Amino acid sequence: MGLKVIFRNSCLLGIVLLLSSCATTDMQNELEPFDRQDDYNYFLSFLQNASLIAINLNDNGFTWPSDVPTADTVLLEFRLCETQGENPAIRVNFESSSFVQYFEEGGSGIRYLDLSPLIPTNVSAGDFVSIRSEGAAWESGEATLATFDNQISQNSRTLVIAPHPDDAEIAAYGLYLTTQADVVTITAGDAGGSNFAAVWPDSGEQYRAKGRIRTLDSLTVPLLAGLRAEQIRNLGYYDATLRQLYQQRPAIVPAPLADLEDPAYFRQFNFDAELSVRPFTSNWPALVNDLETELEKVQADIIVAPHPFLDRHGDHQYAAIALFEALQNWGREVTILLYTNHAVGNEAFPLGPRDGLAGLPPWNENNLYLTGIYSHQLDREAQRQKLIALEAMHDLRPFDPRDGSLVEPINPLFDYFRRGPRPNEVFLVTNLSGVGLIREAFLQANTQQ
Repeated sequence: MGLKVIFRNSCLLGIVLLLSSCATTDMQNELEPFDRQDDYNYFLSFLQNASLIAINLNDNGFTWPSDVPTADTVLLEFRLCETQGENPAIRVNFESSSFVQYFEEGGSGIRYLDLSPLIPTNVSAGDFVSIRSEGAAWESGEATLATFDNQISQNSRTLVIAPHPDDAEIAAYGLYLTTQADVVTITAGDAGGSNFAAVWPDSGEQYRAKGRIRTLDSLTVPLLAGLRAEQIRNLGYYDATLRQLYQQRPAIVPAPLADLEDPAYFRQFNFDAELSVRPFTSNWPALVNDLETELEKVQADIIVAPHPFLDRHGDHQYAAIALFEALQNWGREVTILLYTNHAVGNEAFPLGPRDGLAGLPPWNENNLYLTGIYSHQLDREAQRQKLIALEAMHDLRPFDPRDGSLVEPINPLFDYFRRGPRPNEVFLVTNLSGVGLIREAFLQANTQQ
């Protein structure tokens, strides 16, 4: 008990007492290149839609200030001193509301605590918000409360762009459950692991079957959220080719693994009659044109897609680059929400058990070109529905042929059943000008392409 009191009340003493725990950073690997003791820094003062308020954070929490504007997202920027134990966390309590966010083992530096669940409690000036350590010490003194009003409502017309089947569900199931949404998946998901090799031993046939199964998943799982068939589409491009489409533009890139007689094989499964017979060419200009067609069709107020700097997956990066090109051609100003399903700083993001809020992914470069941050809250029923939607995606769970053969388990560190059904979904907000800057900076950073 004495150790815990010292750990909470003094960052310096906490670090001295916990020097041995710093060895936890040895657990880092190539999927976690971000140093756990570096600052996270989203340069909030540069975000045009951020309202920043200085507060005094002490060992037990802080008093809610008087000048907090109307907001849908509230973040506390503070300094994490040190952590101890497995799944170190900070718990927030206010009246009957209680929620938790997890941090890295052995982590320290600037971090962001999501306080958005306080908004519906009507917390007001002078109220004390209790913050309790569950293995994470913070620095007392001045901290920053950042608020954002993104004006996203159930009436918002939303277009969710998914590079693969299941990306829309991982990143934005709660958002598309509660807005007027269309979900458009770019690829069939016909690459990756040989999930169904026990059933289709021929490799080309197995990947054709995998693409068919995952295409149908992408077209049917959103029905669980109440979307109608005409709101769900798959463009039928090939998994693991989007970077190559850009690099070799305008050349045609074939399916890398699936044995296909008809290049448009995966597109035919769409419920949308026009799309199912639309001529298909697997090249970059066709992809951009298809995305422009979707923008024109949906006329969305909100576009949801990966952030190419924050997401390590090549298909995710170039799905975004193709969309940004289409958006610039289209030329209409919209709100753009960017996500990461494969955080470049740490593939295990979001951290800790799934009861914890998904914080911001690790990053500390001023090149994200954001206007704001949006934390979309999911109630318990939405979290349950999201878990079921993820379970319905074949590629997120081991395939068991029920023949006595060994089924390889999924590493819990990277399991989307842990990472996905959180109390919130985090999006980085930008606009048409922002995606132009992101596209230019990303392509300049990859000059060999």
